[in-house]
Amino acid sequence: MTLDTGDKVRLRWANTPELRPAEEYGIEAREATRALCEGKVATLTYGSVQRDSYGRLLAGVECQGTDLSVHLLEQGLAHVFLIPPDDRDPVPLIEAQAKAKAARRGVWSTERYQGEIHFTSFHANADGDDNLNVNGEYLRACNITDRTIDLAGFRLTDLSGRSFTLPSALLPAGNTVKILSGVGEHQLSPDSQMEIYLGSDGPIWNNKRDRATLYDRHGRVVDSRLHETKSDPAQ
Repeated sequence: MTLDTGDKVRLRWANTPELRPAEEYGIEAREATRALCEGKVATLTYGSVQRDSYGRLLAGVECQGTDLSVHLLEQGLAHVFLIPPDDRDPVPLIEAQAKAKAARRGVWSTERYQGEIHFTSFHANADGDDNLNVNGEYLRACNITDRTIDLAGFRLTDLSGRSFTLPSALLPAGNTVKILSGVGEHQLSPDSQMEIYLGSDGPIWNNKRDRATLYDRHGRVVDSRLHETKSDPAQ
């Protein structure tokens, strides 16, 4: 949303489907937000980080006495999305999500949200020279269940068939993990943003077209996300 100051707000604690490229229930999430908040006074709640890398305000939002994050979760138009450190009690958020999930409302009726883990972003093309910025390639994945998941034995593959096995990492409900292509020390504490490094010396993902697919330890597809750069029609 955009405030009358011109500032754009990125909602905390909930992640909705994208509008570009269009994902199922993205429009419904936008319209539910509009119906609750457009033209109304919004009360914003900030965490330790006030702005994201795009310059947007990171804030919880309350309009007309209603918590927007919970409102969207109850309707199945978002999933819980937590990036620590965060001092909010996650239980009401996870309970709102669980009710929508049990009723198969909104996104929970779609194929993309049937697994335990959901990719929320795929940065296949790092800033600058990929060979000099291998960790600029990363995926962000979120635990969309109501329980902690151990990622030990989960496998991540690309379109060429290369496979990377994830280490043991206890990902709490609603929390996210960054999966970076390069070398680094895993950050496995849920008290801050969890990070897993795939250990590659060079880029993994094709800048033009690639697909990240995550399998659980039983070989079942958990989620899959396509990266594709549209070609210039003038060429």
